[in-house]
Amino acid sequence: MASDRSRAPSTSTTAWHVLLGGAWYALALVWGGEWLFAQFTAREFTMGYEVGPRWTRTALAFAPFAGLALYAFVRRHAVWSARVRLAWATGIALSLLLWLWYFLDPLLNPGGGANIGLGLVMMASPLPIFVVMWLIARRPRA
Repeated sequence: MASDRSRAPSTSTTAWHVLLGGAWYALALVWGGEWLFAQFTAREFTMGYEVGPRWTRTALAFAPFAGLALYAFVRRHAVWSARVRLAWATGIALSLLLWLWYFLDPLLNPGGGANIGLGLVMMASPLPIFVVMWLIARRPRA
């Protein structure tokens, strides 16, 4: 009788789950969020000059999940361990709150102009989100 270990997926599967899930999430969040924002505000969702910055925003949304995937791969966590799942879900929640602020800011401040402070927060956001995710993923079992 074969052992259960021989049928278990490799530990790098967790890293792939985190990486692919984070990529899909970032694409849906940024591209879908901007499309929805354009629909609700009667603005145009174009692929012209806005594509480059949109890919940059996608990379910013994806960065903490890439870091968690690297951590899961290096630490060889068990497939989708509870700690990695919790860290992933926490990253989703934190980034959703931040991106909700990003999308609602033009509606809440109709005076026009760029919100430089929010732009700086958005650029720096992958690091604190990843740190929180990393702290949750490395937390010892209770």
